[in-house]
Amino acid sequence: MKDSGNKCRLLILYGSQTGTSQDLAELIWRESHKRNFTGPVMAMDDYDIGKLIEEKLVVFVCATTGQGDEPDNMKKFWKFLLRKSLPRDSLTDMRFGVLGLGDSSYAKFNFVAKRLHKRLLQLSARNLLPLGLCDDQHDLGPSAVYLNWIQDLWNELSVFNPSSKILSSSDSRMWQYRWRVEKTSGESHGDATVADWPLNERTFPITLEKNIRTTTEDHFQDVRFLSFSINSSANWEPGDVVAVKPNNPDEKVKRLFELFKEHNLDFDANTVVSVNKIDNGK
Repeated sequence: MKDSGNKCRLLILYGSQTGTSQDLAELIWRESHKRNFTGPVMAMDDYDIGKLIEEKLVVFVCATTGQGDEPDNMKKFWKFLLRKSLPRDSLTDMRFGVLGLGDSSYAKFNFVAKRLHKRLLQLSARNLLPLGLCDDQHDLGPSAVYLNWIQDLWNELSVFNPSSKILSSSDSRMWQYRWRVEKTSGESHGDATVADWPLNERTFPITLEKNIRTTTEDHFQDVRFLSFSINSSANWEPGDVVAVKPNNPDEKVKRLFELFKEHNLDFDANTVVSVNKIDNGK
């Protein structure tokens, strides 16, 4: 595969329910740009899947949630990929790697990654390296698998991009940024609280009642027992995963803006900013 237009492009797609797969995909993306690859990192459902047939090198990082379910941000992607009308040779030009995050205490361990890997092969894509299956139950956690898997990935990709090398620490590309944050002339929406958040049947406010460390202070792991009280009715099924999104206390938010003022920064509670994705792959 020596396509001069695509030989250095590496597309990285993730399916993430709680953010772990996204963090890992972004880690791979930052490393790829240090190695002279180009290309974006994004959730599978944010990618125009109609262009997948044009991709040469793709890395998929996906979690398994619930009882073998795919994350919410890859459902549309997965539904399209399962179409029986797709030609068996749709992805003949693609070389790929799939890295899965799962928990072996569940019967359908890494079910999503296994199915995705199998489906890509059915569509004639060729795997760069064996399927990587990270396990939360491993003594060393998911890193026991993904550290070696990622290193093997770079070894395989060096064949397609001979210029792939780690840049010196003084190079401006050593750290890659995904977002551009800028002040903008917009209208503030006022002081938002948890009560103002849009809630649906899968979102509800809770209060942290207890936060107790269960490991000794000199232990390398900080394991905690957390107890919550639910302020509204909530329904769930066996195997569901709860993602907790913290809400900053009002006094700490107030103190933050006081610090800005003390340091003469033109930024207060009424300042509006725009956050835009930086896509270095275009």
